Amino acid sequence: MAKFIRFLYRLVNYYLYFVVMACFLALVPNINPNYPLFNYIFKIAGFYLIPPVFGFIISPMLVMIISALIMMGLGKIYAKYYAPKDPKVLVMTPEQFIEQIKKNEQAYIDKVVSEVKEEFDSAEEKQNDENSESEENK
Repeated sequence: MAKFIRFLYRLVNYYLYFVVMACFLALVPNINPNYPLFNYIFKIAGFYLIPPVFGFIISPMLVMIISALIMMGLGKIYAKYYAPKDPKVLVMTPEQFIEQIKKNEQAYIDKVVSEVKEEFDSAEEKQNDENSESEENK
């Protein structure tokens, strides 16, 4: 679900960029908005949702505001429910990194030593049990 929310966030973000680029395209002189390609771009960008008011097209502005609100909502949902589960990036100095490696190595050595001791103790107990059984059988 987290990937889907991030996907929607990016999709809305790309749409927002598309609307901004369509606004810049509308500023270019000699562009015929009735030409099929430009008409299609302007329809997708939402230029024709609301008729122009006093010669100003306010539809793209409303589309951008709605897109920004959707992005904020998706960002808040992601931050509340999914961001705490994401892996964290740890930033440290080289000295801290070397110290952390030494701690991890020592912890690994201690773990291996304790496992070997346990195996040795269990093998020793088995041998003692076998020796005691063989002495009882004699």
